[in-house]
This record gives sequence, structure tokens and C-alpha cells, in this order.
Amino acid sequence: MSDIYKKWTLPLATALTCAVGLFAGLWLFGDRLVSRTGQAASRAGEVEQIWGGPLVQPQPEASWRRADAATPELTPAEITASQVQVELDVEYRRRGITEYPGYRAHVAGNYQVANPVSEPIHAAFSVGLPSARTSLMLTDLSLTIDGKEDPTHTEYTPDRIIWTGRIGGSQTANFALSYRARGLGRFGYALAPKTTAEKEARPISHFELAMVVRGAHDEVDFPLGSMAPTLIDVAPDGTRRMVWSVDRMLSAFDVGLVLPDKAGLASALGRLVYNAPWFYLLYAFSVLWVMGARTAREKSLHLIGFSGAYFLYFPLATYLVAYLPWPVAAAIGTVAISGLAIAHAFRFLGAGAAMGIAACQGLFLAVPAAAYLIPAHTGIILVLAGFVAMALALRQVGTLAERSTPAMQPVASS
Repeated sequence: MSDIYKKWTLPLATALTCAVGLFAGLWLFGDRLVSRTGQAASRAGEVEQIWGGPLVQPQPEASWRRADAATPELTPAEITASQVQVELDVEYRRRGITEYPGYRAHVAGNYQVANPVSEPIHAAFSVGLPSARTSLMLTDLSLTIDGKEDPTHTEYTPDRIIWTGRIGGSQTANFALSYRARGLGRFGYALAPKTTAEKEARPISHFELAMVVRGAHDEVDFPLGSMAPTLIDVAPDGTRRMVWSVDRMLSAFDVGLVLPDKAGLASALGRLVYNAPWFYLLYAFSVLWVMGARTAREKSLHLIGFSGAYFLYFPLATYLVAYLPWPVAAAIGTVAISGLAIAHAFRFLGAGAAMGIAACQGLFLAVPAAAYLIPAHTGIILVLAGFVAMALALRQVGTLAERSTPAMQPVASS
């Protein structure tokens, strides 16, 4: 029994000491990571002032009254058809692992307003601007009526464009709005006007919005309270075309999307770093088991080297993410660190130990990294890895049990 204590006391003390050192190092690194990510995220307001904020284009509103009416009050009119084309060319602005998904937008909308009576009417067509005045920057802005601009009857205010004029009896006026702008993070199209109370639903007829998104690094998302597209088409180059098309609806929902960034990835990296010491303990004990035949001093020295490589993975993968897509960065970091550990084991411990170290790297480094960087599947990845680890542990337990069982002596014949 005393030999067992001598054989394992130093390696276990080394493992615990390395665990404390790794915990302290990762705590400091994780705190720095979260701090830098928070500082970068808090500067989003400054980025908006330089680049522009999220764009939300409101659905235009129309109203009318008879040309010979005695009262100046207008009655709401229905926009009988809306066809909107939106092109978003995404241009990311990166600071560390924080991305600001900026985009250049080209919006072109065509709207029809029908005169419901046979006599001429006085009509007003009003379209809100897509962002707050402090972050608004529109270029190539135009509003045409029946193919021509009408500057005499068009008024530009800080938050909207208003056209007022006449529409002939039983005629349909065609309005075309077009502009280019820069936005950040989200793009929306508001179908229902925002009032001082709750957002009111209103009928929409023959509405179609086609949106093309180029340059997004990952899948786009849709905010809560928005309509799902009726068509999504993804080209081989990653360009996404989405269409919202309805003939008639009454809805308080809007149309919109959220561009992918790395805010969730930064949070996942932070959780991985803070939980890494627990995975390291499993890793260290498994590595010691793989080196079971070595002396206490050999196991301790080799464990220190393996522990240093284990720690190095986290800053390496984190800083690679700042320059590469995260699957590529995580894969490069895992292959580099695991290759270093396996090569060391093969050189100094032999081929069998190298295979065991490869299993340790996979179960207690590659698997946790994959689990936390794919938040939607963290649980199942860890459970499957635990199943594999349990299978390997049971195999080792069975082997030890067989070795410790004394051989059955043959029964002498009389």
C-alpha cells in the first residue's frame, strides 16, 4: 500500500497544483475576454453615429377627401398594392471577437393608391423615414408620382416625406420611393403604424417584399413579433433571397431580420473558459491513468507539459476567432494543440500512450469546445461524450478486475 501512495502522491499533487494554476490563468483570461467584449459592445452607439443605426422602413399611409368637400379633414385610404425590393450588402466591422454587422441598403418601393370615387379627390401620400434623425443618412432619395417627381407638392420633413395633390376620378396613382442608406445589425419593414398607444393592425392588400442579403457570415435570424418569409432561397455563394407575399391580411406584425454577429459566440467562449478547469481535472486524471506504468516523477513532469498545452488552447482559439470563422478557428486550435500533445506522447511515451493521449484530447478538450460553441446542441454533445468516456472507463475497470482475480486452480482427480 505504501508503494501505491509513493507512486501516486506526487502525480496527484501535481495535477491539483496545475488545476489551481490553470483555474487562476483562465479566470484572469476569461475576465479580460468578457471585459473587452463588453467594452466593444458598449461602443455600438459610437458605431451607429459613424455608420448609421438599424433601419426600419414604415409602410406608407394615404388619405383623401373629395376635391369639393367643405371640410379639410382627410379620410384614411387603402394602399391597394405594395411591391418593395430591398438589397442588403453586409459589411462587417470587427473589434476583437465582437462584430458589428453593418450593411449598405438599397430600398425601392412601388405603391398604388386608387381613387374610390368617380370625381377627382384631394389625396395625401406620406412615407416615414427609416431611422432616427441623429443616425439618418440617405442618398439617392427620390419620390416619384406616376413616374415623375413633383417637387411643388412634395414636402420633406425631419421624419417623413409627404405628397399632397389631386387624383382623377376612378384613377390610380403610382408612387415610387427609392433610396440608399447604411444600417447596422437589423433591418425592418413596419407594416403597422406606431401610435402613442399600442401598435394598431391595419389591412394590407397585395403586399410583396423581396429582400436579398449578400455577405452574411451565417444564418440570418428573425426578431420576435415579425412575419416569417413565404419563400427563402439560398444561392451557392451564400446570397439569401427572402420573399414576403400576401394578397390580403390584417396584421400587427412587421417584416424584418437580424444579421448574424459574434455576440453569442463571445458569450459561449466565456462559458467555456470558466468551465474549463472542471474538464481539465478529468483530463489530468485520464492522462495520469494513460501514463500509469511510468514513475511518479515522469508522470508529474509530462503532466505539467500536457497541462501547459491544454491551457494554451483557450487563448489560441479565442484570438484565432478574431480573424477566422469560429469553426475554422476552433478546428485549427484543437488540431494544433492536440497534435503537439500527441507528438510529445509518441516521442517520449510510445505509440500506445499517444493513442490514449489522443482520446483524452478528444474527450476533454475538443468535445467541450464543440459543445459550448454550438449552444443549440451542448447537452447532447456532452451526454454522448460522457457515454463514450463511460464505455472506456468500464473497459478499464473490467480489465483491472480480471487481473486482480486469482486464477482458478484445477481440481486434482482422485
